[in-house]
Amino acid sequence: MAVLVVIVAGLVVVRGRMAGDHRAGSSGGRPGAPVAAPAPTPGDEDGPADVTAAPVTARPGAGPALSTASAASPSTGIGSVSPRVAPTAARPRTGPPPGSPAVPVAARPAGPALSLSSTRVDLGDVDSVWRLDLRGEGTAPVDVVIGASPSWLTVVPGRSRIDPGAVVPLVITLDRAAAPSGPIDVTVPVRPRKGDGGGDVRVTARVDGSPQVVSMVAAPTTLYPSGCAPAARVTASPVTASPVTASPVTASPVTASPVTVSTVTVSVVDATGIFAAELVVNLPDGGRASVSLVLDRATGNRSTWSGPVGPARVAGAITYTATVTDLDGRRSRAPGSLTVLPCPS
Repeated sequence: MAVLVVIVAGLVVVRGRMAGDHRAGSSGGRPGAPVAAPAPTPGDEDGPADVTAAPVTARPGAGPALSTASAASPSTGIGSVSPRVAPTAARPRTGPPPGSPAVPVAARPAGPALSLSSTRVDLGDVDSVWRLDLRGEGTAPVDVVIGASPSWLTVVPGRSRIDPGAVVPLVITLDRAAAPSGPIDVTVPVRPRKGDGGGDVRVTARVDGSPQVVSMVAAPTTLYPSGCAPAARVTASPVTASPVTASPVTASPVTASPVTVSTVTVSVVDATGIFAAELVVNLPDGGRASVSLVLDRATGNRSTWSGPVGPARVAGAITYTATVTDLDGRRSRAPGSLTVLPCPS
């Protein structure tokens, strides 16, 4: 009987401790925190229980979970975790800088479209050839149509059909030799056969007048045929005085060949400059010859050219024409003549 009383008293003490522990966990501890399990009691129907701390689950993104044993609080036995923030790798910046306005990309016009690099061409006083660029701006090939222009001005595209995005030259050529003297101002339309774009190309230039032959001189103006024998002329020999005797005066014949070639000199005025000068000669016997003149001198816009005329085989008239050509291809002509006398007797 005494043994039964001792056992009952022990159970009362144990249950009192259990009640006290429950009250401490609910009032002194953190609400909802796990509490250490009670010590095993002799006679418990469930047998001994393992005394372990409840596992702690780490929050997503907070790094690896700490072990329960190392994180347990020494005073309460309650596990706690200090979250760690994983480092974030720097991402490269793409696109325009912050605050920069967006640059719009223009879409190509639908269908054929034509553009010109310029609609103004000034050839000035010297230039004769110029190039512009034609571009296909649309989404379809464009056919180029060139308007009317004078015969001395040509406007020719490299190709008549231009693909989208392609560039084709437009060559403009001025024939200064055929163009009228003075200022040139011509507008030539350049249009697509179908579609948009194109424009009027304005071509300006200044064309000097033809070179001017200011003088043409032949020296001598009288010739003899090339087959004439030398003419004999009698001239007195010089007299040499002697202190003892005087020398007699003697006469000796002197022969002179007849002149068969003349030199023609042409003086020209031209602001551009002379490229070439020549003579076309018609001989008395019906023969014909071409003679290139040589530049003697040039001063400013004036130059002098010369060359030979003759010989002729028979007596008669020699006619010739001087032709001068400037750097623009413009020409001027001037006629002249010589007389071929019969051979002297």
